[in-house]
Amino acid sequence: MTLQQNSTRAPDHWPLEREGYGKDIPVSYARVSTGRVARPRRWIRAEERVGSLIAGGGIVWIAHAATNHFEGIARIGILPVGPLETCAIGILIWLHAKWRKSVRVS
Repeated sequence: MTLQQNSTRAPDHWPLEREGYGKDIPVSYARVSTGRVARPRRWIRAEERVGSLIAGGGIVWIAHAATNHFEGIARIGILPVGPLETCAIGILIWLHAKWRKSVRVS
């Protein structure tokens, strides 16, 4: 197609004929709260940290027990009592703190 043939065609109005291209869309913003923002209390954050540390300690203990009792695990043995429970208790404490942070008591 040469330049002369292209100039005889109707101009391309692609952006203007499509819906929404030629209009300015108003932007809406969420209202900003003027009141005091409720911050999580320090003891909730401390509970989160303690739960995370206990769960992390339980994971380290699981890794230690698994490497020391490797021959028992190879025979589908059971880990010693303690590391899995410690990890589970840490996760429960952490989840409890997250729940307390999400619930707002009036």
